[in-house]
Parts: sequence; C-alpha cells; structure tokens
Amino acid sequence: MAKETALSGIRPTGELHLGNYFGALRQWVSIQEKYDCHFMVADLHSLTTLETTKNIKEKTLELAGLWLASGLNPKKSTIFLQSAIPEHGELGSIFSTLLPVSMLELNPTYKEMVSENPKAGSFGIMNYPVLQAADILIYKASRVPIGKDQDPHIEITREIARRFNRRFGNIFPEPRSMFDEVPKIYSLSSPQKKMSKSHGPDSYIALLDSPDKIRRKIKSSVTDSGSEIKYDELNKPAISHLLDIFYLVSDKSAKELEKKYKNSGYAEFKKDLAEAIIKHLTPIQKKYAEISKNPKAIEKILKDGSERARAVAQKTTREVKSKIGLLDF
Repeated sequence: MAKETALSGIRPTGELHLGNYFGALRQWVSIQEKYDCHFMVADLHSLTTLETTKNIKEKTLELAGLWLASGLNPKKSTIFLQSAIPEHGELGSIFSTLLPVSMLELNPTYKEMVSENPKAGSFGIMNYPVLQAADILIYKASRVPIGKDQDPHIEITREIARRFNRRFGNIFPEPRSMFDEVPKIYSLSSPQKKMSKSHGPDSYIALLDSPDKIRRKIKSSVTDSGSEIKYDELNKPAISHLLDIFYLVSDKSAKELEKKYKNSGYAEFKKDLAEAIIKHLTPIQKKYAEISKNPKAIEKILKDGSERARAVAQKTTREVKSKIGLLDF
C-alpha cells in the first residue's frame, strides 16, 4: 500500500529557533517512516518579508544543514529547494484564478501582518496562501505538518482543491493539517506572542546559540510578579511558558518541576532551565558543526531532492493542463 504524501517547509529568513524545532522540525523527523515526506526550503516565500537577499544562499544552506543535524534523512525524505521547481509558480498562477481577492484579504495571517506593519501589505504576502497551495497540491500531499497558526492557510488550500476538482475534474486531495500536540513556544520577551525572529534576537533561543548566549537570554527573559514557580497560564503566563520549554527539553512535567522548585526562586529555576536547553541542543550543534564543513554536500542533497521533486511536479502540471484543456508542448 502506497504511503500518504506529507509536505511542509520553512523559510530561510533567519536563525532556526526552539519554536521552529518543537513546532515543526521534531515532528518532521518523527513521521519520515510513516509518510512519503517532502520538506521544502521555502526560499520564494522568504522574498515576501526579506529586506535584502544578500545572505539568502548562506541561510538556505544553514537551514538545510540544521534539518540534517536534527534528524532529517535524505534517504527517507525528499529535501528540496522551492525555487528549483518552476512548476510551483505555474500552478500558483492557475490557482490564483480560482479565488476572489476578498478571501485572501480575510486570511487572519495576512490581516495580522498588515495591522503590525501596513507597509508589509504586498501582493506577495496576500498571495502567499495560493503559492502555498501550489507547493502542497503539486505533490498531491494529503498531510501537512504545521503549527496551528498556519491552519487557515491549509483551509484555503482545501478550498482551492475543491474548486479545481469541481471545475476541471478530480485531481487533488483535500489535505489535512497535522499538529504535534506540544505546548506552543512563546517569545522570551513577550509571552503573549509566539516565538519569532521578527521580535528581535533576545526573544528566542536559536538552535545555534552558544551556551553563554542561551544563559544570558534565559536569565533576562520576562517573568511574572512574585517568585513562585507555578504553572498558571492565566495569572503567571511568563513562568508557565518557561515551564513548557523546560518540559520540552527535559521531559519533566510541570508538576514535577513545580515540586522540585517549590522552595526556589526564579534565578535558580532559570539557571537550571538554561543548562537543560544547552544539554538538549548540544548534540544538534555538534552534528551541524560536522555537516557545515562540507557545504557542497548540503547543496548536492538539495539538488538531488529538487530533481526528484521536480519530476513529480512536472507530472502533476501536465495532468492539470490536460484537465483544463491547455496545450502542453
């Protein structure tokens, strides 16, 4: 029986952080045996927010290298570069004819980005879910491992699949989101916001942060009034968030941690949390140090994966053109 296809991706826009790791990457590693996995360096999507592309090649190789160091296996998964597959853009153009602009304007992610930065309202950002739908459906992926904040995009993908199938004939599955049931990782400086590169370097723990940098960031992270180590998302959101991180890097539950630090203050708790993060990230950092010595090998993995991915993309694009009635030379 053929495996279901799963697809996901990350943009090479900065440093990979704990939110990316626990919110996406760790789940990717865990599903490689069960699904026909396609993992994409979403470099075209990165153009919607990058102010400069000066370091995009280096960031692309760093991102792919960290994926490998974290456990993605090119023998089990197709690891590829979005921009190496021109059919993504071609299918995206076709899909853009299926939706009204109003549906894209109502997308919660788009509305949030424009409210935070009115200058960010480019067509590329508005059209992001349409290109994302092409990324997914061109491989006929039925599963999309993502964070819950991305689910509105997947609903747009499902709607595009439905509209295409009704209008031209059934080709595409309606993909379903896959959520890893782990606590959401929030900003160290603002525990009401998810951990993100856009909130500044002190708001997140990067996978390649040095031990001293991790200690400094955790030490300076926002805490609540009082000094009690207690999990209470309503009244103590900051310390609850740090307890979630501690759980993820140590497998110690909030109850266990509350008991351990019952008679301790924030300083001791933060010190131990920093060391637990360092211990968790050290194996990944050591593997990355070895992998990054040979950037040509990383490039080859991306090239080989892109060739495999493009063969699938070309087949789907031919099928789409045939259904529509377009000439295909």
